[in-house]
Amino acid sequence: MIRSFYGKDTFSSWLELDKLINDFTLKQYDIYSYNFANYNISDKDKSINNSEANTESNVNESANKNILNQLLNNLNSIDLFSKNKFIIIKYLDEKTLTKKDLDFLKISLQKIENDKNIEIAFLHDRKTKPNFLSKLKTKDTEFDDLTSKDLSTFIDKTSTTNNVKLTSQAKNLLISFFGDNIGALYNEIIKLSNYKPKIDENDILDLIKEPNIAKDFGLTNALAEKNKKLAIKLLWQEHDAGTPDLLIFGNIVNQIRNAIAIKEYRMSNKKHPTVHSFVQQKLLPFINSFELKQLKIMLTQLFQYDLKIKKGKMDTILALELFISDII
Repeated sequence: MIRSFYGKDTFSSWLELDKLINDFTLKQYDIYSYNFANYNISDKDKSINNSEANTESNVNESANKNILNQLLNNLNSIDLFSKNKFIIIKYLDEKTLTKKDLDFLKISLQKIENDKNIEIAFLHDRKTKPNFLSKLKTKDTEFDDLTSKDLSTFIDKTSTTNNVKLTSQAKNLLISFFGDNIGALYNEIIKLSNYKPKIDENDILDLIKEPNIAKDFGLTNALAEKNKKLAIKLLWQEHDAGTPDLLIFGNIVNQIRNAIAIKEYRMSNKKHPTVHSFVQQKLLPFINSFELKQLKIMLTQLFQYDLKIKKGKMDTILALELFISDII
C-alpha cells in the first residue's frame, strides 16, 4: 500500500507516521526512511549569483541525487531474507527531479503498489505533494489546521491517552500560551501527565512557567522597552536552559498572535479574544508599545524566517536574533 500524509498540520502527520512505524516494527518489518527536506533546491535559489550559494546548491543537489539513488535501489531490490518493508519518503519535491529519475521512480512505485509485503508512506506539505501520486493507488490523509473545537478535542484526546485530565480553565490557559502549535501542546500534556491526574490553571502556571513561559514574557517586555541587548540575552538564556529552539520560536509567534487578537478587539470591540486573562495582563507592555500594523509586520517576518528554517537554510536562534534586530 502507498500512503500519503500532507497538509498544514505537519505535527499530526508525524504522529500518524509514528503510529505506523511502531505498528510495523512490532510486525517485524524493516523500516527505511528517506528525508529530502534539506536537499530540495528551488529555481530561485539556483539563480542566486553568488559563488558561495552556488557551491551550497551543488552540494545539496549531490546529496539529493545520492538519497534518491538509495531510495530507488531499495524500491527495486529483492531481499531474500526479509520481504517485509516499510519505506518512508519525506518531503520529496518532484520538481527537483530530472525527467529520467522521475520516470524511473514512477515505474518503480507502479511495480510494487499492489505488493502486500511493502508499505510506503509519503510525508509532505500540501504545496509539494507529488502529482504522480494521483496516478497510483494511494491512500491520502490530509491534516489541516485545527479549528478551536478541533484543538480542544485534540487536547482532550491526548490527555485521555496519557491518563491526565485538564480543567477547562487549564485548557484555555494552555492554548493561550501555545496557540495552535499542537507539537508544543502535545509535549506539555505529556509533562503534565507525569505530575498528577488532574490539572488546573494554577498547576499550568506552576509547572510550565519555567523555563518556557516566564522568559517569553520577559522577552516581549524587552522588545516593548526596545532593549535589544536584554532581549538577545533572554533569548540565549532560554536556549541554554534546554528549551528546544523551535519551541522558543513558536512561543514568540503565538505571543504576537495573542497581541494582535487583543489589539483588534480593543479597536473593534466586536469579537472577544480567546486569550486567557493572565496572558492579556502579561502582554500589556508589549501591546501598548506597538501599533497593530507593526505587530502584523512582525508576524509576517517570522513566517518568512520559519520558511527558511524549515528548508534548512537558517538556524532558528540566528533567525530570532535577526528578528529582534529588525524590530528594535
